[in-house]
Amino acid sequence: MARTTHPWPAALASCGVLAPLVYSGAVIVASRKVPAFDHLKNFISELGAIGAPGAYVMNLVGFLGYGILILAFALALHRGIHRETGSWLGPGVLAVYGVGYIALAFSPCDPGCQAATPPSLHHRLHFLLSDLISLAAILGPFTLYARMARDPVWRSLAPATLVLPGVAWLFAEVSGVGVSGALRQRLWLLLMFIWIEVVAVRLFRLETGRVELGVSRSTC
Repeated sequence: MARTTHPWPAALASCGVLAPLVYSGAVIVASRKVPAFDHLKNFISELGAIGAPGAYVMNLVGFLGYGILILAFALALHRGIHRETGSWLGPGVLAVYGVGYIALAFSPCDPGCQAATPPSLHHRLHFLLSDLISLAAILGPFTLYARMARDPVWRSLAPATLVLPGVAWLFAEVSGVGVSGALRQRLWLLLMFIWIEVVAVRLFRLETGRVELGVSRSTC
């Protein structure tokens, strides 16, 4: 049955729209503080490494800010797609992806992301968290696919939920001839950001439309 809605779901959905912009902005600002930084050769983690000039920007705005926004987006997504048994799994994995970035903000790699001898604890944690983030980035959208496919409102975006993260994983994990790891990292992020933006914009429009109508989808 219909029920009165509140504007907060739309606000949470907007967090998904903002998340890639905040992350990208932090990368741009932090990289400008490192004159020799090359986006085709250097990894983004280097911007948040111990001693990096723009580490505070990358860690507190890029990683921490992005992670918090993704958590809000995961909550909005769980609310915005038809619920069924086990439907928490996809948004839950996406939330783990966000938590990984929050933890990454407090686990910078060693200077230049080159391990000391022996590597520090936060350096080792940084790369363990990076692996967790990569895994959650793939599993989150994949586990959302079935839920989206069964919801008429979201069915048209279900294929993109498989294709974009899947291709992103290929860019990140399959070494291309003549393609640096740093460039593959950017391509992976670009495809993930496209998926997040497409889904977040759809969700934001749905939620703002429900507020205007004064009703929302029943969760009964």
